[in-house]
Amino acid sequence: MENEYKTGGYIYVKKQAFDFWKTYIEFLTKGMIDVPMPNPAIEFLADVKAGKYDEISDEEYDELLNSTAELASFWKKNREATAGAVLLEALVNTDLSLSETDKLAQILAEASERKTYKYIKPEPEFETTFDKTPFDEGEVEWTPQMIYEYLDENVYRQENAKKAAAIMLYNHLKGRRRNMILAGPTGCGKTEIWRSLQKRFPFIKIVNGPQIACDGWKGSYHVKDIFLEEPAEKVKKMLIVIDEADKLFEPSIGSAGVDYSRKIQNEFLKIMDGDKVDFVSEGNDAKKTTIDCSHVSFVFCGSFETLLQNREDKPATIGFFQNTAPDEEAESITIEDLVEYGNVRREIAGRIQQIVALNALTVDDFEHILNSRKQMSPIRQLEKLYMVNLSVDDKTKRILAEKAATKNLGCRYMRSQIQSMLDEKMFDDPDCRNFKLSLVEEKEEGLPWCAA
Repeated sequence: MENEYKTGGYIYVKKQAFDFWKTYIEFLTKGMIDVPMPNPAIEFLADVKAGKYDEISDEEYDELLNSTAELASFWKKNREATAGAVLLEALVNTDLSLSETDKLAQILAEASERKTYKYIKPEPEFETTFDKTPFDEGEVEWTPQMIYEYLDENVYRQENAKKAAAIMLYNHLKGRRRNMILAGPTGCGKTEIWRSLQKRFPFIKIVNGPQIACDGWKGSYHVKDIFLEEPAEKVKKMLIVIDEADKLFEPSIGSAGVDYSRKIQNEFLKIMDGDKVDFVSEGNDAKKTTIDCSHVSFVFCGSFETLLQNREDKPATIGFFQNTAPDEEAESITIEDLVEYGNVRREIAGRIQQIVALNALTVDDFEHILNSRKQMSPIRQLEKLYMVNLSVDDKTKRILAEKAATKNLGCRYMRSQIQSMLDEKMFDDPDCRNFKLSLVEEKEEGLPWCAA
């Protein structure tokens, strides 16, 4: 930066404007159009007070001041504005030439060829003869293909699981109740599929299976609480995802010889039948609530490792417990396996329409996820959350990918590690917008942690 000061104010001013627009365009390409951004005049004044420009000439300072004032004009004297509003104001008030407009249009035209746009079919203007579902009012008509494409932005590989989830959700939206099992190792994307869909479909409810207790246990989270803690409008159309459901099915014998797993399954069975179920709240103000379960669907997610071990009568060394290649199929689980080896009641197993097995992700898979420009990348997610640009070196990505794969830690591990590095650097410089993060010694890379 010092060398740029010496080359003349204009060159520095030009670079300042370039870096400014580069940062904002990157924000917009990452979907951060509504992110509030501070007025650059505020940052400029802070830099002046800190003595950042003390060693430049008066001429250079005046040029920098005028440049900052021009950029700040897009905020209309507000202390902050959204990234989208800033860009729109710039387009409205910038005198673009015809050739410049053509160049911009050409860039957007070429980019549009790489994007598949979705057509949303308008609602019919006539009354249908079909029974109405809870989704008939004000819901966008999603197709299985649209749901799959959305998942493809957020979940890597697992094509069969993404397609199965898309079809199930589509049927659920149409009022056709379905139940599914997603089986695969920790970190392969089972829960992430539904966590991603939950952002667009708030009627999806994700519940931690091991915390569920049957009626009769005090102070625990019960099956009925899944419904009683939600508003009535959401309850009638819930799609319930039970995470680590295989732990829920494992035998749990109490002191009186009662198999509590069986009791919990009995409670689920009443709901899966699709009838109206009465739930009674606990406490002094106990009251009965009747829930119509005719549109409630279930997804049971779990590794089911114990089931496979029991079936093979040996440690599970095949299927989705290995880092299988992309073209290899994961170990399958059948309805009979659930009953014979998984402690699943036959009545429950008989109400499962589909079982989908997911493969474990490899080191290369996790590295690909980190490098992806899609929302599946933890780097992209944190950029959007913190409103920053992140650069993570290749060695660090490889280290994170190896640990995520070999220790079955998944993307959540990689995100937590990157977030920890980012938080540490933001502690020292919270106003920085461009960070270089590494698990490798800085001296080896020769790079600063933050490039302002």
